[in-house]
Amino acid sequence: MKLKHRIRLLALFVLLSSLSACAAVQPRDREFLADEMMYFDVDAQEASWHLHVEEVLEGSRGGFSGSGGGCGCK
Repeated sequence: MKLKHRIRLLALFVLLSSLSACAAVQPRDREFLADEMMYFDVDAQEASWHLHVEEVLEGSRGGFSGSGGGCGCK
């Protein structure tokens, strides 16, 4: 009985803590979210260079385009 109660309490805690993470963004704060620093790949040329370096270090190339089965069927 105690285990069931603890599981329910834990589930309620997780649910309530996940709801508290949501917040409305004020119009005056949206300019900060649209800043270039908030993007993962700020500079496409720099991202391309990092991808090239990663390919050279791993000895691999490609694999970032469309997917296919390799058997020739579509």
